[in-house]
Amino acid sequence: MSGTILFGIDVECANENTAGFVKYAQSLFHELETPVTWFLTGQTLERYPDLFRSLKDDPLIDLQSHTYSHMLLKTVLMRVPEGKTIHGSTNWHLQRSGSVAEIDADLGRCQQLFQDVLGGPATALTGPWGYYRGLGDRPDLLEVVQRHGFRALRTFARNEEDAQPVPLDWQPFFYTVQGYPDLLECLVQDYQDDFYWEAFADPQPGDRYVDYLKSTADTVAAKNLVWSMASHDHHCATREGFERKGTWFRGLIDYAKGLGIQFMTISQYYEARKNILG
Repeated sequence: MSGTILFGIDVECANENTAGFVKYAQSLFHELETPVTWFLTGQTLERYPDLFRSLKDDPLIDLQSHTYSHMLLKTVLMRVPEGKTIHGSTNWHLQRSGSVAEIDADLGRCQQLFQDVLGGPATALTGPWGYYRGLGDRPDLLEVVQRHGFRALRTFARNEEDAQPVPLDWQPFFYTVQGYPDLLECLVQDYQDDFYWEAFADPQPGDRYVDYLKSTADTVAAKNLVWSMASHDHHCATREGFERKGTWFRGLIDYAKGLGIQFMTISQYYEARKNILG
């Protein structure tokens, strides 16, 4: 096989969008026989415990953590490209993180929910918004996430301007330099979702996100890369709403499999990388 895709979806709305997403996305990923990781906020799990409890033994859906309250682990200072408006900002956009103590409490609360609802803590964590360098420059936070039982992270999701895309050449790595050789950073490469592609890439009339994704898959296959890609449960309350995403989910997955690209959950990928290390 040529290349790997880690398809991770942030399930964070904690409302009817989440319920619709679960209903339609579970069916789609089973239809496509494709493993996927859903990163749940604790508030979402708390809102729909029975719904996610029914999924905990699903062989294709890996349920992992997105913090309890969608609290940022690091402050984001994003440079907005000239002539664009992103998150209401036209120059720089600041999004503050929690303090170390607040993050510690938030992750602990989320892990307790995973234990109570799903029978065990999460082992993978996506950092809300994502950050340049992931947690590589914050060994104090690496200590916190390791202590809470996380081993696979998806926190490196922005480029040097705290913007996007994140280059595919930046591949998953262990935080060995920082003293945490069992913590694997899986990044979020390229754009975090269709709405960020629209915001940063300035597509022209007629351009389609699915075509852009297919061209990215060509690169992944040709260079045998790992592509940790992302989406969200936003605007999925109805089938029509979900299909705006489901259409490109289906198109990209079918195309990538045709190139010989394999799909893995973040848990499967972590185990594979750990086994290579011995």
